[in-house]
Amino acid sequence: MSGHHSLLTLPREVRDEVYTLLLDSSTVPPSSPGETGLRYKEAVKDGVFSNRNVFYPPPTTWKGPTSALLQCNRQLRHEIVDFTVNTYQKKGGKCELDVMLKGCMLWPTWTKLVPSVAKMEHLEVNLRLFDVKRGGGLFWGDGGPGLTFVVLFRLLNRLVHHGPRFLYNERENQSLKIQTLTLNLLSGYGEVLGPDDQRFNDQKDPMAKRKERLEQDYKRIYRSICSSVSQVVGEGLLSEKIQTLKVCYGDTVKVYITDGITPSTTPSDEWKEYGFVWGVDERMKVEKVDSMAIRNAFFAAR
Repeated sequence: MSGHHSLLTLPREVRDEVYTLLLDSSTVPPSSPGETGLRYKEAVKDGVFSNRNVFYPPPTTWKGPTSALLQCNRQLRHEIVDFTVNTYQKKGGKCELDVMLKGCMLWPTWTKLVPSVAKMEHLEVNLRLFDVKRGGGLFWGDGGPGLTFVVLFRLLNRLVHHGPRFLYNERENQSLKIQTLTLNLLSGYGEVLGPDDQRFNDQKDPMAKRKERLEQDYKRIYRSICSSVSQVVGEGLLSEKIQTLKVCYGDTVKVYITDGITPSTTPSDEWKEYGFVWGVDERMKVEKVDSMAIRNAFFAAR
C-alpha cells in the first residue's frame, strides 16, 4: 500500500463527515465595529434618518469553509456541491449571524452560513451592544418604535427579501425563508449609561449601583425590542417568511409564532413615518466604505 494519502483516498462516507464538520463550523466575528474592515453602507438621504447606517460586508467576503476544497479538482467540487444541495439546501441549513450595534449603526457579519441557501432551518442572531447610551429615544421612542429598531428592521427586511448577501442584485436577488430565528441580546460590550449616572459616585457602593442600573437598562432594552417584534409579527409582515421567532436575554425568552396570521406586505402608516420599508427595494443603493472610514465612524460615535 502506498504511503501517500489524501482526502480522496478516504471512503466517501468519511469524506461526507469531513464536509459536515466544515459546513457546521463557525468563524470568529470581529471584536468591535472598528475592526470590521471593508464594508458597504446604504446611501440613505432622508434627513433625520441619514445617521442610521447598516455597514454590510461585501458580497464576496463570505467564501465559506469549503471554498478552498471547491478549487482543488472537479471530483471534490462535484461532491461538495452535491452534498451541500442534498444535505442543506433542500432541508434548510443552520446559520449564525453576528450583529454589532453602536448607536443607530449596525455591523452584521456571517459567522456560519450554508452557501446559496434559500431557506434556513435555524438562524441564530447575536446582537452585541457597544456603548449604547441611555435615553435619546434610541430604543424607546415617543410612542413609536425607537430609532435603533429602524436599522434592525432594515437589516431584517434585506435578509428575508434580498437573501444572505443583503445587497440588492437584479440577477442574484433571492428571498429567504427561515423556520426559526433566535435573537440573542448580549450585554457586556459597552455601558448603557447617561450623563446623570455621575450621581452614583457619592453612593456607598457606586460600582454596585452602576451594575444594577445597567441591568435595569438592558432589561428595558429587551422589553422594547420584544414590543417592536410583537408589532411586526402581529401585522403579518413575517408570515410565510419566518415561522418562529425567539427573543432572548439571559434566561428570559419570548416566543412569537407567525402561523395563522394573515400575511402583509405593508407596515402600518405610523411605522412608515419612521422610515420603515418592507419588501424588495430596488431604489436602495450602497456605497463602499473602507476600513479607515469604518474606524472613524466607530470612534466618532463614542
